[in-house]
Amino acid sequence: MRMIRPRLRVPAVMIIAGSAIAAAIVVSRGWARAIPLEVVVITIAFGYYAWGGSDTDSGALVGSRPDERQASLQLKVMALQARVMAWVAIIGYVIAIAVRASAWPFELFAVVGAVTGLAGLMIYRDGHPGRAPWPGRRARRASSGQRLI
Repeated sequence: MRMIRPRLRVPAVMIIAGSAIAAAIVVSRGWARAIPLEVVVITIAFGYYAWGGSDTDSGALVGSRPDERQASLQLKVMALQARVMAWVAIIGYVIAIAVRASAWPFELFAVVGAVTGLAGLMIYRDGHPGRAPWPGRRARRASSGQRLI
Protein backbone atom coordinates (compact mmCIF):
# COMPACT_ATOMS: atom_id res chain seq x y z
CA MET A 1 0.00 0.00 0.00
CA ARG A 2 2.97 2.34 0.31
CA MET A 3 3.16 2.59 -3.49
CA ILE A 4 -0.27 4.23 -3.56
CA ARG A 5 -0.48 7.88 -2.56
CA PRO A 6 -1.95 8.19 0.97
CA ARG A 7 -5.09 10.00 -0.12
CA LEU A 8 -5.91 7.24 -2.63
CA ARG A 9 -5.51 4.29 -0.23
CA VAL A 10 -9.00 4.25 1.28
CA PRO A 11 -10.81 4.87 -2.04
CA ALA A 12 -8.71 2.13 -3.70
CA VAL A 13 -9.59 -0.40 -0.99
CA MET A 14 -13.23 0.66 -1.26
CA ILE A 15 -13.28 0.11 -5.04
CA ILE A 16 -11.46 -3.23 -4.82
CA ALA A 17 -13.72 -4.60 -2.07
CA GLY A 18 -16.89 -3.23 -3.67
CA SER A 19 -15.93 -4.65 -7.06
CA ALA A 20 -15.31 -8.06 -5.48
CA ILE A 21 -18.80 -7.97 -3.97
CA ALA A 22 -20.26 -6.82 -7.30
CA ALA A 23 -18.46 -9.70 -9.06
CA ALA A 24 -20.03 -12.15 -6.61
CA ILE A 25 -23.44 -10.62 -7.31
CA VAL A 26 -22.87 -10.95 -11.08
CA VAL A 27 -22.17 -14.65 -10.63
CA SER A 28 -25.15 -15.29 -8.36
CA ARG A 29 -27.82 -12.82 -9.54
CA GLY A 30 -26.70 -11.25 -12.83
CA TRP A 31 -25.53 -7.92 -14.17
CA ALA A 32 -28.80 -6.11 -13.51
CA ARG A 33 -28.22 -6.25 -9.75
CA ALA A 34 -24.45 -5.72 -9.81
CA ILE A 35 -24.27 -2.52 -11.85
CA PRO A 36 -26.21 -0.33 -9.36
CA LEU A 37 -23.99 -1.61 -6.56
CA GLU A 38 -20.84 -0.76 -8.53
CA VAL A 39 -22.17 2.75 -9.21
CA VAL A 40 -22.76 3.24 -5.48
CA VAL A 41 -19.28 1.91 -4.66
CA ILE A 42 -17.59 4.27 -7.13
CA THR A 43 -19.64 7.21 -5.85
CA ILE A 44 -18.67 6.44 -2.26
CA ALA A 45 -15.01 6.05 -3.27
CA PHE A 46 -15.07 9.53 -4.85
CA GLY A 47 -16.65 10.83 -1.64
CA TYR A 48 -13.87 9.24 0.43
CA TYR A 49 -11.29 10.83 -1.89
CA ALA A 50 -12.84 14.27 -1.39
CA TRP A 51 -13.20 13.69 2.37
CA GLY A 52 -9.55 12.60 2.59
CA GLY A 53 -8.48 15.96 1.17
CA SER A 54 -10.32 17.99 3.80
CA ASP A 55 -8.42 19.70 6.60
CA THR A 56 -10.17 17.95 9.50
CA ASP A 57 -9.33 15.13 11.92
CA SER A 58 -11.57 12.68 10.06
CA GLY A 59 -10.19 13.90 6.73
CA ALA A 60 -6.65 13.17 7.93
CA LEU A 61 -7.67 9.66 9.00
CA VAL A 62 -9.49 8.91 5.73
CA GLY A 63 -6.62 10.47 3.78
CA SER A 64 -4.09 8.19 5.58
CA ARG A 65 -2.10 11.07 7.04
CA PRO A 66 -2.87 11.08 10.78
CA ASP A 67 -0.74 12.74 13.43
CA GLU A 68 -0.04 11.01 16.76
CA ARG A 69 -3.28 12.13 18.42
CA GLN A 70 -5.37 11.07 15.43
CA ALA A 71 -3.58 7.70 15.24
CA SER A 72 -4.45 7.17 18.93
CA LEU A 73 -8.06 8.07 18.18
CA GLN A 74 -8.09 5.64 15.24
CA LEU A 75 -6.75 2.87 17.51
CA LYS A 76 -9.51 3.51 20.06
CA VAL A 77 -12.18 3.53 17.34
CA MET A 78 -10.90 0.21 15.96
CA ALA A 79 -10.92 -1.30 19.46
CA LEU A 80 -14.55 -0.22 19.92
CA GLN A 81 -15.44 -1.67 16.52
CA ALA A 82 -13.85 -4.99 17.46
CA ARG A 83 -15.74 -5.14 20.75
CA VAL A 84 -19.07 -4.36 19.12
CA MET A 85 -18.50 -6.88 16.33
CA ALA A 86 -17.55 -9.57 18.86
CA TRP A 87 -20.75 -8.96 20.83
CA VAL A 88 -22.83 -8.99 17.63
CA ALA A 89 -21.29 -12.36 16.71
CA ILE A 90 -22.05 -13.78 20.15
CA ILE A 91 -25.63 -12.43 20.20
CA GLY A 92 -26.18 -13.62 16.61
CA TYR A 93 -24.91 -17.08 17.59
CA VAL A 94 -27.32 -17.27 20.53
CA ILE A 95 -30.24 -16.15 18.35
CA ALA A 96 -29.31 -18.61 15.57
CA ILE A 97 -29.21 -21.47 18.08
CA ALA A 98 -32.53 -20.37 19.60
CA VAL A 99 -34.34 -20.35 16.25
CA ARG A 100 -32.52 -23.48 15.04
CA ALA A 101 -30.88 -21.68 12.13
CA SER A 102 -27.41 -22.20 10.73
CA ALA A 103 -24.94 -20.79 13.25
CA TRP A 104 -21.64 -21.36 11.41
CA PRO A 105 -21.21 -17.72 10.27
CA PHE A 106 -21.40 -16.53 13.84
CA GLU A 107 -19.07 -19.29 15.00
CA LEU A 108 -16.61 -18.24 12.32
CA PHE A 109 -16.55 -14.63 13.51
CA ALA A 110 -16.25 -15.67 17.15
CA VAL A 111 -13.36 -18.05 16.41
CA VAL A 112 -11.54 -15.56 14.18
CA GLY A 113 -11.95 -12.87 16.83
CA ALA A 114 -10.61 -15.14 19.55
CA VAL A 115 -7.66 -16.33 17.47
CA THR A 116 -6.68 -12.82 16.40
CA GLY A 117 -6.99 -11.64 20.00
CA LEU A 118 -4.59 -14.33 21.15
CA ALA A 119 -2.27 -13.59 18.23
CA GLY A 120 -2.30 -9.91 19.18
CA LEU A 121 -1.36 -10.77 22.74
CA MET A 122 1.50 -12.92 21.49
CA ILE A 123 2.76 -10.32 19.02
CA TYR A 124 2.39 -7.15 21.08
CA ARG A 125 3.06 -8.43 24.59
CA ASP A 126 5.60 -6.60 26.68
CA GLY A 127 7.35 -9.66 28.05
CA HIS A 128 9.73 -9.83 30.99
CA PRO A 129 12.97 -7.85 30.87
CA GLY A 130 15.99 -10.08 30.45
CA ARG A 131 13.99 -13.16 29.40
CA ALA A 132 13.95 -14.51 25.91
CA PRO A 133 10.63 -13.77 24.16
CA TRP A 134 10.30 -17.44 23.14
CA PRO A 135 12.39 -20.57 23.59
CA GLY A 136 15.54 -20.83 21.52
CA ARG A 137 15.90 -17.08 21.04
CA ARG A 138 18.05 -14.72 23.09
CA ALA A 139 16.86 -11.28 24.08
CA ARG A 140 19.23 -8.45 23.14
CA ARG A 141 19.21 -4.97 24.60
CA ALA A 142 19.52 -1.69 22.72
CA SER A 143 21.64 1.10 24.15
CA SER A 144 18.49 2.86 25.38
CA GLY A 145 17.42 -0.20 27.39
CA GLN A 146 14.75 -1.43 24.98
CA ARG A 147 14.76 -5.08 24.04
CA LEU A 148 15.59 -5.96 20.45
CA ILE A 149 14.48 -9.19 18.88
